[in-house]
Amino acid sequence: MTTDGWVRAEIAAVSACGPVREQNEDRLGWAVIGSPESARSPLGDSGTVHAELRGPGIAVVVADGLGGHSHGERASGTAVRIVLEGLVEPDVTGRVPATLRMGFEEANTALLDGRLDGPDESGGAAPARGGQTTLTALALTRRASSLAHVGDCRVFRLRDEALELLTTDHTQAAELLRMRLVRPDQVARHPGRHLLTRSIGGDIMLRVEARSGEPAVGDAYLLCTDGLWSAVTSGEVRATLEGDLAAGVADLVARSAERGGDDNASVIALRLLELGGTADAPPRAGLRLPWRRGGGA
Repeated sequence: MTTDGWVRAEIAAVSACGPVREQNEDRLGWAVIGSPESARSPLGDSGTVHAELRGPGIAVVVADGLGGHSHGERASGTAVRIVLEGLVEPDVTGRVPATLRMGFEEANTALLDGRLDGPDESGGAAPARGGQTTLTALALTRRASSLAHVGDCRVFRLRDEALELLTTDHTQAAELLRMRLVRPDQVARHPGRHLLTRSIGGDIMLRVEARSGEPAVGDAYLLCTDGLWSAVTSGEVRATLEGDLAAGVADLVARSAERGGDDNASVIALRLLELGGTADAPPRAGLRLPWRRGGGA
């Protein structure tokens, strides 16, 4: 495997159905880039997952199947799997942004064709058209951070004590705000605040929001679905990224439920611990480190 350095990061994740929904349509995933055996995409409501990853790059993904559309939970799981499968192929480190975009496009095609993972309600595997999902992915290598985004999940970054929102919401209310047709204080109550203008599986012409940058040791990221960010404050997000990640993500999901959140709530946090050069003798690429699973939020 050809690499240009390596990274080490801590991650923590929780996904919960919430107090109202009958099923969890959110899906989280992560992997060491270029290492097929490292890919994980656990089902929701399985407690807090806390782990350390090290290799030529690290990727984290979050998706929220659209409520009101059939097969939302299968759509989100399919999209996460497809993106991770592309990122764990050998020698992908030097072409991560293109691989991310290709993964989004392949996921969009699969959903439009009705090729969803898992059985349908009757237990069969017939095509299931109509499933849609949001999809947001962050990939970190030693030299670059790459973000791809469709929908209304959010990505926050804490760097040098400054918290920044790295994504824009692809919703009717957010579009109206960008056009200055509504005020910022009106967005939270606008009837179009949850109506997506972009989704995976919604249109053959997929528009992917992409962003790239340069990573730094100490950077901390938080990816979450709208069921989480709509119920917590930026101060609480900051506190999570500044403190113990496992305790912090569990606390965020618990706060969401306590505040009457009627949607699934999912969050994955990542803290960049090391950036190493090719001469630094890292462990074998794709090494799977011990996983620790705590209690549910």
